[in-house]
Amino acid sequence: MLFSARNDFNTHLNHIRTYISLKSTFSRQNSPKPISTAKPILSQDNLFHPLSKSPFEDLRHRYKQICVYGSCPVCLSQDNEVKNKPKYECPDCGYPTHCSLEHYLQDKEKHKNLGTCSMLKQSNEDEHDLRSGRTMIELDFPSSQPLDEQVNMLNWDLYFYTRGFPSMDNDRSVRHVSKLLTYPITIASILHEYGPYTIKNRLTDEGLKSLTALRTILYPKVISHDIKSQNPKEIIRIFVLGARAESLLPLHIYSQLSYLFPFTYFHIYFIGPESLPSINNTSHKHTNYAPQLSFTWSTTFYHDYHDSLTPFDPYTDVFFLFSPGISQTNTWHDTMIKLLQTKCAIFITGFDQEDLHSEVNAIEEKSEKGEYELDWLLRPGENVFKSMKREIDLKDVRVGVWANWGIFGIRGKKYDVVHEDDR
Repeated sequence: MLFSARNDFNTHLNHIRTYISLKSTFSRQNSPKPISTAKPILSQDNLFHPLSKSPFEDLRHRYKQICVYGSCPVCLSQDNEVKNKPKYECPDCGYPTHCSLEHYLQDKEKHKNLGTCSMLKQSNEDEHDLRSGRTMIELDFPSSQPLDEQVNMLNWDLYFYTRGFPSMDNDRSVRHVSKLLTYPITIASILHEYGPYTIKNRLTDEGLKSLTALRTILYPKVISHDIKSQNPKEIIRIFVLGARAESLLPLHIYSQLSYLFPFTYFHIYFIGPESLPSINNTSHKHTNYAPQLSFTWSTTFYHDYHDSLTPFDPYTDVFFLFSPGISQTNTWHDTMIKLLQTKCAIFITGFDQEDLHSEVNAIEEKSEKGEYELDWLLRPGENVFKSMKREIDLKDVRVGVWANWGIFGIRGKKYDVVHEDDR
């Protein structure tokens, strides 16, 4: 399991919170904010620093973590038992990549030609940019969507443009924003009527049926434009199982999901032992964050929490499992059995092609043995709204993955009812 891809997101959030106001909305009608005249800690032409000499303590600590948990690739390739730790920093990317100058020079051509060096240099500068002290205007997210303007959900660029995000002049800004938004917007891209997945693009007939059921609630035929006057009878429940980094996001990040469905009420459940720790040492926490958006955190396992959530309805309930690691442990088996019994849509992501392939194989193997009965809703493939920022594995810095790189969807098998007369 990747050390960094699973846990390093928390550090990123601590610094993002410095720049994102905890106000739940940013109105386009707000009066202009005074421009800060404070000088940034780092200028844009001074973002590269070797991690061991970084002006930021947490990045110096990251260097020490790699030295403890990482491995020298040349040592790994040798048959001898001595596997030295990477303490020598590449002068071009600033990451500790090898145990010594000798091994670095021996492996330098591969380090360059395979793209590892450029990937690590980009990560180095991105991390220093987050901490640079500059005004990060790309994180000034828009508020509610005007009813007469349609959002295009085909890709990040069109989404940013049609939602009215601040202009992003470089790829680094896109990487920062997409890393924060990949979880809520991945959910939105599945549910939205103008999402990227169609019958012509990986959605199956059964998938269309499942999404059509959900969209009857997401897009009610009779709508009162006065949200406050509505008395909602049905709420879309989104269950995020095995929640980790996605449960730690500032709550107003999930408002970007809510803004795309102005007449829908959402309740998002973060379930799993690594979800946000609850207050007062209890295993559950609930908050009504906004009139149309509420959250519940539970640090219990889903199969222990399942009974308190019943009954389930495919018209109002949907499950998301973000890089759950089904193929890596048997602890998901009981959970998958209960999930398939709900007959609700289940969408699963992976952090790279190999990870997604492993998840699919694990599920198909159980299906072939008759342990799982399921229909495919969305064929496996790349997630349009993956994070564009690579996460570096501190155990092996040659590995950089994208959160939510790929996605697929399944559901417990439904059988057509055959009447006696038809039989």
